[in-house]
Amino acid sequence: MGEKRENIGIISLPAYAQADPSFVVSSICELGENFFDQAGVPHRHDFYTIYWIKKGSLLHTIDTVTHEVKKNTLFFLAPGQVHKLQLSERIDGYMIAFRDAFMCLKDQSQVSGINSGLFFNDQFSSVITLDTTQSTDIESIVQLMVKELTTKEPEYETALHGLLRYFLVLVSRIKGQSLAISPEQHAVHNSSIFLKFKNLIEEKYRELKTVSDYAGLLHIKPVLLNEISKQLSGITAGEHIRNRVILEAQRYLYNTDLTAKEIAYKLGFDDPHYFSRFFKKYTSQSPSEFKDASRSVSHQP
Repeated sequence: MGEKRENIGIISLPAYAQADPSFVVSSICELGENFFDQAGVPHRHDFYTIYWIKKGSLLHTIDTVTHEVKKNTLFFLAPGQVHKLQLSERIDGYMIAFRDAFMCLKDQSQVSGINSGLFFNDQFSSVITLDTTQSTDIESIVQLMVKELTTKEPEYETALHGLLRYFLVLVSRIKGQSLAISPEQHAVHNSSIFLKFKNLIEEKYRELKTVSDYAGLLHIKPVLLNEISKQLSGITAGEHIRNRVILEAQRYLYNTDLTAKEIAYKLGFDDPHYFSRFFKKYTSQSPSEFKDASRSVSHQP
């Protein structure tokens, strides 16, 4: 029996950066074998990552769902998501990686809100297949990024910022997202509140688990936070909080050997029995049933 796996490792961007630790564009081949050794073990990044698989195929597990990734596929990972790669056949493509400070995706501006939808959404991830024309457009942007990063002409960081923003807008169009949130100011305000709420959940879901907790931090009433959440995402604020706690529990059950009791304490539950009841109520499985079922299924396309 192997060593008990208790933690999910975190990889920082400088591990992949040859020069600039805030932005990386690299062909997957150039990342080397060490990259695949690291990527084959469940881990998190502390940066945003975009993979473009141009050729080959692989199984990519994001949190607890395994996607069969074939050629001309883009997938997006936010910091903190747990993932691993299993190669089915030799792949070729690119990895684009950047820190939040480079793009400020957690800004509350309209453009950032649009672009961050590729990383933050109800599925917690985006996997997008491109057609030939779309691939050509993406290729041209990536090649310009590589050129800017290689030649480092004056103001190359400004150029990279613009290229990345264009890349995200283009992919948002492909995904079919609306590029105009609303001409009405209150809708922009509501989307700003909602993005702040989602970011607060990421920071505080271990300690704070009620709508009232988050509404207080946002200086609004709980009923209004629920209304905004329903309007912009289709589910209540309470469901977002629960979903985030359950997702993290599933990550640990799927990717580590921790017991339900150990996971309960990690997630801020004082009573492990309450945690197990909570988990079963919203997933219809006990933690142990989820662990057994998830490990018996090799992948879910």
